[in-house]
Amino acid sequence: MRLNRNALAALAGGAALLVGGGTAVAAQGAGSAAKCEARLAKIAEKRGITVAELQARMSARVDAALENGRISAARAARLKARIAQGAACRPLAVRALIAKGTMLRAAGRFLGLSPRELRAELPGTSLAALSAAQGKSVEALEAAMVAPAKARLARAVATGRIDQTRADRVLERLEQAAARLAVKTFPAR
Repeated sequence: MRLNRNALAALAGGAALLVGGGTAVAAQGAGSAAKCEARLAKIAEKRGITVAELQARMSARVDAALENGRISAARAARLKARIAQGAACRPLAVRALIAKGTMLRAAGRFLGLSPRELRAELPGTSLAALSAAQGKSVEALEAAMVAPAKARLARAVATGRIDQTRADRVLERLEQAAARLAVKTFPAR
């Protein structure tokens, strides 16, 4: 009988820990959702629009990326579902998309091409090939692609938003991403 009471006490204690841990995890998830909502509200406020309008613009950008062949239909569906659910603040995914777009715009400026001209030139080739065709080095292209982010990181370090160690890590990842993006052959239409 005593063994059964001890086993029951251990089981009850384990259940209490599981429930408490689950509550803590749920609270942590709710905190990140609130942070995401606050971030979206702040972005919308800066742009002078509502959060719903911001989400509509985000969906339109996903549609445009799908239409231009930059993402698959499955990825577009997943992104639109996250936007509709208000779960658009996945930091790595969002930052990666922003970084890629920024790098492509910077590459276009380096090559002297408008965004429309760059989109027309890229299918079936790479940024490195376009750069070589203009007699420009791939290293200079990659440096131009990373330059806007490098400037933003320097400002963030100067204002104390991040420390230099983190900025260096981010910059290293961006340089690697720029190297991959430069040699990527974009799909032909």
